[in-house]
Amino acid sequence: MATKSFVKVEPEAETVELFDRYHKYTGTTPEFYIAQLVEKTLPTVQAMVDAMDEASADPEANLDVMELFGKKMAEAALAQKEAAKAEPLVVN
Repeated sequence: MATKSFVKVEPEAETVELFDRYHKYTGTTPEFYIAQLVEKTLPTVQAMVDAMDEASADPEANLDVMELFGKKMAEAALAQKEAAKAEPLVVN
């Protein structure tokens, strides 16, 4: 079970070199980049887990997990769109 709050990532040498170059131009550390990537993709993980939960709740229904996943992603995108409408980005 994945219950740890700390994950160790050991990238290949080419990946380290790429992140070093990226950091040089952007000031973004690999740790920050990876943490943001994980956080930003959580809705995808949530949709997949929800789809698998739903499909496994009733195996007799023979539900298509990928179809459920697509619906869950659409629901998440719609919710994100509605949230963006409620709080529009203002640039000064």
